[in-house]
Parts: sequence; structure tokens; C-alpha cells
Amino acid sequence: MAKQKYDFSEYEMSHTEKRSSTLRGNQNVSYDFFFNDVSFDPDERTFVITVDSGNEDFSMQEAIDQYNEDEAKRRDIHEEILSEEEIQQREESRLRDLEYNAEVLARMNSKYIISKDLIDNEENNYYIDNPQIKRIPLNNVLSGARIKMRYGEGILDFVYADFKTPATEAMKFYNFMNALGNFIGEQSGKTKPTEEIQARAPEKVYNRNQLIVEDYFRYQDTMSNIKQVAYASLYTTVCPPLFKEFRTSAKALKSYCNVLLMLQKEYLDMIEFCFDENYYPEVLGHLAPSERWFVFKRLHNLSSVSYRKESLTFSTMILSGNVMPYGLPPTEIARRINTKIDQTEQHLAFEEKYNITHKELEPYLRFPHFISFKYEFRTVADILELEFTKMLEQDIRFKKCKRCGRYFIMKGNYDTNYCDRVAEGQTRTCQDLAAQENYKAKAAENPALAIYSKYYKRYAARVRSRQIKEPDFKKWKFQALSKRDECSDGKITVEEYISWMEGCFPNRTPKT
Repeated sequence: MAKQKYDFSEYEMSHTEKRSSTLRGNQNVSYDFFFNDVSFDPDERTFVITVDSGNEDFSMQEAIDQYNEDEAKRRDIHEEILSEEEIQQREESRLRDLEYNAEVLARMNSKYIISKDLIDNEENNYYIDNPQIKRIPLNNVLSGARIKMRYGEGILDFVYADFKTPATEAMKFYNFMNALGNFIGEQSGKTKPTEEIQARAPEKVYNRNQLIVEDYFRYQDTMSNIKQVAYASLYTTVCPPLFKEFRTSAKALKSYCNVLLMLQKEYLDMIEFCFDENYYPEVLGHLAPSERWFVFKRLHNLSSVSYRKESLTFSTMILSGNVMPYGLPPTEIARRINTKIDQTEQHLAFEEKYNITHKELEPYLRFPHFISFKYEFRTVADILELEFTKMLEQDIRFKKCKRCGRYFIMKGNYDTNYCDRVAEGQTRTCQDLAAQENYKAKAAENPALAIYSKYYKRYAARVRSRQIKEPDFKKWKFQALSKRDECSDGKITVEEYISWMEGCFPNRTPKT
């Protein structure tokens, strides 16, 4: 029976179908180039991301060499000859990019606990084995990294990231290159780019290695041109996009930014809806965050079913708890490792049955092996949903900062109205700035506070210059605070307080 053909030209997708289609990418851009994994520790409310390490020259070298060898056989390829000026320009670019990568990594290290020991050793060994090759910048500063953070940190970093500013700059470059290509085409009288694309024959594919390496080259080009967009947040760094064709990169960048902005709004809305205690409390206040999430999904016509790829691994090093099978206390691990296994008759029978020596069996019995669950993720949307659903399982509390208006994670039972972020254009956190502003407001209402502050600074400066002894200063400080409280309560006047302050450490008479 012939398969029925359908005409989808007037098919109207549902909201869920449109969202899924958008997140999958299109003919211009792919969002799932990296293979990452993440494990969660519900006891500590932390999670660890392991970033794909296979997309750097030193890890791809064997495949690249094979690709170059195959290409040389199929095509008449000549070695590139560079002028002295071109060589100098490439060297300056290499050094500049190495410095930029170091700056980006330092910024990431200031926010998260990042370990790169394994990938650094692999990279160093590559250059030791190939001394003729100069060290080149990593395509991605977090390749092969292990990143540990608290529940909620990744999502907040993403929803408040500025993608528009670097994307606008990247778009200028692509628009310039397109205009340049069109101008060159017009001057040479060649076919216009749009017509050329339509008439272009598909590129021949000869083997799997060709596909892998050419995707890698496209990824290199993508990162070199949009690195500031990718580095705007942690999740866009560890899940970079792949622009499939340079000539359609402007369209790819537009699609990519639209996805990021869509996800930003969606997750900011979900944080407010699910975790904000002040969001319609009479309607939602009695519901758990997970119940509120279900309501949110239904109100926005989104599927309430989530799928993820989970794997179970055994490790002697990775703990995800303090009780077996997830982990043990350090003292118990040490006891297990240091306890020698004597070979009894039963051991002999067991070893004979399974054809194993006592030396081979003993490490299995002495060294504890813990199970841990990991989740694979390849896109920004994947890791956002993973982290958010894990947050729903825990009593994670968010609050909106009364100074900057952004959400922050509440720590334990410590209640505050201000976050510990450094406000834009400032060098101090919202907490510090709010404390300073509150003090100034109180000082304006209570002149005793301003008087105390003025004389404290004056006499503390004399302590540093050794004009006043430290014990005398400490004694004065106690008395000054008592007098301040008396002035605040109206027991002494402001003038009396100032007079007392002036008389404590009178200025020395200059020597003649």
C-alpha cells in the first residue's frame, strides 16, 4: 500500500511545537555541539558540570591530520606561503587571544569553583611532545573543566547575562563581511550571492572523519567571531552553538540570540512564579514550588513532562553523599582502605570460582566504590531545565533585591533584603551600598552618629601615625559610644557631645 502524502503548507503548530522547533535549531545553526554531563548532590545542594574536552586542536589532531591527508589526495593543495607581515600579524593575534582567554578564565574563576587539572595536563603533554608547535589559544576556555556551584547559581547567571551588547557587535562584523562579499561580486560581475547559493551543488562527503573535522572547523570559526556572546554566561560558554555556513552566519546569530532571549524571559518568569513568596500570595502561597511550576506550565501551554538522559557510574573518587551507596565519611573510607584482607578458605574458593587472584580481588574489597548519577546535556535549554527541576526538589529560597531588583539565593536562615552582587557601575555589593545608605539616612536623622563617625576617623588616623596609643584609643571608643547613646537619647546636647570629643585628644602644640 502506497504511503499517504500530506501537504503541511497550512499546518499551524501549537505553542509547544513552536518552542521545541526553535530550540532544535535550523539549517543555519546547531545548539547541541558539545557533550557535557552534570551530577547533583542534594545534601550539599551543589552540582558539578564536566565540560566536553574534545573540541580543541590537541584533542582533534589525529582526526585533522587524517583529514588533511585525505584532502591532499583528492585535491591539488599547495602549502600556504605567508609574508613576514602576515606571520607577524598572526603572532600578535595568537598572543592577544591567549591574553583574552586568561582574562575570561580569571573572571569565571572569581565566580565558580573550577578545576582544569586533567585538560591542562593533556594540553601540556601535547606541546611537550610537539615542541615545534606554538601554544595556541583554546577555542573554549572551559574545555574539559569541572565546575562546582550551588543550586540556582547557573540559572541566575544566565537570566541576568547581557547577550544583546556583544551580539550587536558580532552582527556588525557579519553585516560588514556580507556587504564586502556583495561589493566584490558586483565589481567582478559574478553571480549574486543569493543566486549562487541556489545554484551551488552539495558538497561531497567521503567518510565520517570528514564530517567531524569540518564541523570542528566551523565551530572554530563560530567561536572566534561570537566568543563575547558565548562568554556572556556560564551556560552559553559550556554549550556553544555551531554556525553551519559562514555566508548564513548573520541569520544563525539572529536565531541564536532569539533563543537565548526567549529562555531568559521564560526562566525569569518561572523563578518569579514558582519561588517568589510575594507573587500572588493569596492565589499561590499554599502551593509548593513544584505545584506552582505545574500551574505555570499549564497556563503557558507547555508540556509538563520532562525527559533527560541519565547514567549511573561507579567511582572510588566521586562522592555524591555521606552514606552508601553514594559515599562514606572520610574516616570510614580511610579505615576501609587501610584494612588488609586476609585470605581465608572461603576467599580461596571464591577466587577459584571466578578465576581471579587474591591480588586482583583485594582492591575490589578494600576500596569503596560509590555510585553516582549523571545527566548528559548538550544545549543551554537542557541544563536550565535540569537545574530548575533539581531546585524544585529542594527548599531553595529566592528573594528580590530591594536595591537592584534582581533575584538572589537566600542562604540558610539568614534573612536580608539585599544581594551580594556588585552593582553595575559600582565596586561594592548591594549589601554594602545599602548599609552605607542606611547609615547615612540614620546619621541625617541623628546628628550624634555623624559626630561619632567624624571623630572616630580623626583619632583612628592618629593611631596609625602613632600619635595616640592603641589602648588609649580603645578606652576612648567605649566612652565615645556611651556618650553617643546619651546624645541620641537627649541626656546631653549635641554641643556638649562635641565639646567632650574635642577634649579627649587635644592637638599637640607644635614645637618651636
